[in-house]
Amino acid sequence: MISVFDLDYTLYSLPKSIPFNYNLLKKNNKVNNLLKSLSNKKYIFTNGTLLHVFKVLKQLEMNNIFDKIETCDTLKGYKPNINIFNKFIEKCSIKNDDNVMFFEDTLENLEIAKKLNWTTIFICGPYSNFLRNDEYKLKIPDFIDYIFVDIEEALIYFYNIDTTENIR
Repeated sequence: MISVFDLDYTLYSLPKSIPFNYNLLKKNNKVNNLLKSLSNKKYIFTNGTLLHVFKVLKQLEMNNIFDKIETCDTLKGYKPNINIFNKFIEKCSIKNDDNVMFFEDTLENLEIAKKLNWTTIFICGPYSNFLRNDEYKLKIPDFIDYIFVDIEEALIYFYNIDTTENIR
């Protein structure tokens, strides 16, 4: 199995309504320990720059957790462009029959990942509460396999098989 993580608003949560500031990022010991405990390959695949990734990982104290980091500047383009996904796959030596779990906060990127037969995990922040409530009857796109409020909840579900419940 290979775990692929987007960075911004996937590996950390901040309100999107406030200006981004690295000082707002805080280490989450539980998330860090869960990530460290994974024996499978762990990659970052982000539209952020390499410098941005290094600053975020330093602030979150996630240095040396990931096996490979690919960014808009290392791949020379942005998700959801299928060519950028293909460059990522090539650079990470991902094979067609590899089980890839893709943790991401952007629907367009998850839609492309599903076309590649990856397992898609939507990290949607507080919106997951609406998706979990039958009263709202929101249609979940077919290309989404799982929905979680944050990365901690997703990691607990997939890697510790805790009491956390998935949507689909």
